[in-house]
Amino acid sequence: MLKIDRKNQSFSLLDTPTLADVSITERYDLQEFISNSPDAFFKELGLELFLIGKEIEPSQNVQDRIDLLAVDKEGGCVVVELKRGNHKLHMLQAISYAGMISQWEPDDFLKLLDDVQQDALTDFLEVDRDDINRQQRIILIAEGYDYALLIAAEWLSEQYGVDITCCRIAVAKDSVTDSEYLVCSNVYPAPELAKESVSRGRKHGSTSKVKWPDWKAALAGVSNPAVTSYFEQELTADRESYLRKRILRYRLGGKRRWFMAARTKNAYVWQQGRFEGDMDFWKKGLSDPEVVKPVKDGQCLRLFLDSAPDFQFFNDSVTQKLQSIEWHGGTSDEGVDETETLGDEC
Repeated sequence: MLKIDRKNQSFSLLDTPTLADVSITERYDLQEFISNSPDAFFKELGLELFLIGKEIEPSQNVQDRIDLLAVDKEGGCVVVELKRGNHKLHMLQAISYAGMISQWEPDDFLKLLDDVQQDALTDFLEVDRDDINRQQRIILIAEGYDYALLIAAEWLSEQYGVDITCCRIAVAKDSVTDSEYLVCSNVYPAPELAKESVSRGRKHGSTSKVKWPDWKAALAGVSNPAVTSYFEQELTADRESYLRKRILRYRLGGKRRWFMAARTKNAYVWQQGRFEGDMDFWKKGLSDPEVVKPVKDGQCLRLFLDSAPDFQFFNDSVTQKLQSIEWHGGTSDEGVDETETLGDEC
């Protein structure tokens, strides 16, 4: 890592000690740093993950522990294994953990969280909690990688669809200020290749399949008849929809203002943007006012619908009462991705 000297318009190299040189251990330091600031660390890797916990026992039949366990927005389980230095058995250990975790039920993940954390996880996911752990991913974090490990990772990924990410970390230290920095870079897959695979419509390493061939199949898994009835009503009326995520879209003035996603027991609604008094408006009209919450730093709202009167109130509101309301804040319709918005609670 280079330090910028603006005054002299030059660079200077920062010191690059090993983790061992600066007495950073895997379990008592690196693992703690990540678990205390997971959003910052995962964002640095270009990932959006929800941390379930650290030192997780994958099976009662072994005494080993997973360094960090997380889930992604689609409910996929993410096994994160840390290594100081370079260890050729790093991936084998992670694969064995992923195999054991694949036997878990969604409730096994939820049992590791308290009520507040479970609510946060629900807000994070863009799928039902029942869909947690339909697929597994592996993220390896180390200072270096053996050539054989990287070749094996590529083979498993390309031939068998195993989602593996290898990230190299290094410490950089400013000897003038004694400030320390963690430098992260993806070794496999190369960021450019990962972006190219997405741009061509192939999400790297994804083993998930299209869940439903049609809306009938999509709604068959919904246990709440009020949700099913409302979605059938709207689909019959040719409401704009997105089958892959069981989503209905509602527009005002051509802009998408609400997305509704069918879940097993209710419907999840997020409002793009705000209008004056919207919190009170929804709280007074819905059966449970506690389901209305501001999200995206207050730029948007989210709410849940689970009864016929709730759905009726929502429909009357978005198709009649709110047609001429004045909006402010929130992302414009240009480039809005409802799956990302759902995952971020907006």
